[in-house]
Amino acid sequence: MKINRTGAWFLLLFFMLFCSGCGQTQPANSQPAKEKQVQQVSTEKSESKADSKTVNKTDSHHKSTASLPKGKLKVYFFDVGQGDSILIQTPKGENVLIDGGNNDKGDDVVRYLRQLHVSQLDDVIATHPDADHIGGLDTVLENLKVKNVYAPRVVNTTRTYEDFLLAVKNSRLKIKQAKANVDLGLQGASMKFVGPVKDYHEEMNDWSAVVKLSYGEKGTFLFTGDAPIRSEEDMIATHQDLSSQVLKVGHHGSKTATSQAFLDAVKPKYAIISVAKVNSYGLPNDEVINRLKSNHIQIFRTDEMKTILAVTDGHSIEFQPVPSLTPNHSSSEAGNATASGKAVPPAKQPSQRTTSNGTLQAKVDDQTPEQYGKINLMVTGLTGAAYQATFHYKSKDTVYQGTAGTPLPVRISRAAPGYEVRIDIKAVVKGKTYTTHTSFTPQ
Repeated sequence: MKINRTGAWFLLLFFMLFCSGCGQTQPANSQPAKEKQVQQVSTEKSESKADSKTVNKTDSHHKSTASLPKGKLKVYFFDVGQGDSILIQTPKGENVLIDGGNNDKGDDVVRYLRQLHVSQLDDVIATHPDADHIGGLDTVLENLKVKNVYAPRVVNTTRTYEDFLLAVKNSRLKIKQAKANVDLGLQGASMKFVGPVKDYHEEMNDWSAVVKLSYGEKGTFLFTGDAPIRSEEDMIATHQDLSSQVLKVGHHGSKTATSQAFLDAVKPKYAIISVAKVNSYGLPNDEVINRLKSNHIQIFRTDEMKTILAVTDGHSIEFQPVPSLTPNHSSSEAGNATASGKAVPPAKQPSQRTTSNGTLQAKVDDQTPEQYGKINLMVTGLTGAAYQATFHYKSKDTVYQGTAGTPLPVRISRAAPGYEVRIDIKAVVKGKTYTTHTSFTPQ
């Protein structure tokens, strides 16, 4: 097979960065040691506070554990629109980031981390090479100190993945392989990969790193990336303990994941769906939502709650929205965060209305930007309406969400010089679809 110079460089970079045999691995048939149980209380309690931000609290059949560290474990499901980004903070002060959202969400993720006073990440997990999961990780690596990076050992030749590899290289790190039975070795909680369990072919989602987080009897989470039903079946076949109180629903609620067999294996009480309010995929899928509901699983969604915080002491889990952790260019449903961590009210937007000519117009402030530069997309004509903008790069399409009348800042990364990037914009207002387009040519 003929490989051009660019392809050869990419493969060399890939193999240079992957660390052979890295990570603490347990035998495939081994089971994690059960923590010593000193007390069991059989009570069922559910509490709801209408006048507070707390959405749900449960402490059913909890067990106190002798080896449990003092303090609480926190899991933030960041609002990054159509993508994934999750921060885990253990009682020992460890910080683990799973994914970084799409290319235009890296700045938001860095801002979230700084607002939470995170200056160093113990581990960064890139679940798989799709842009809506790793697109913002290069920005994270450029702005924060990172100790370890994990990713599945799969080659992908997109510019987004190349940006990620270059950021790892520039951070003088190696990539540890994310695969089943690799333990992250945390002190404040247990965190171990349960997938992928084998090598797959070219379908990137199949390779999704799936990791289980455990803190006490009830503080259990399963993060699935975009793992499809095929990967779910393979994990079930290994007879690993997948049971978890909280399931991060695979592939943003697509019907390609979250099978009934997988729900039977995980037995979650709560499900988190990370999804944009406006997306071209129709997610989350109604079939998946109905399946979760029929299994009596409580659903939390970032398109409805924005950033979601789960807090557990190992015996119970509380969920609450964090309105201050909101993308800078999101709609006015939540406040924008300041560096001090306080939320300020968003600028008042005009109510959604259709202009007299009923059309959309779009333009960018720089039609010949430099690589790694930023442009601002301005969409007018349906002030206040949510829209979807699809950037057709030479090697991929990237989707952004915006609000008509508000500039949408976009970091264009390593776009191909001289290639005209067409931007297709679509808005749906009162059941009617409006479209327009514009373009720019990177230098």
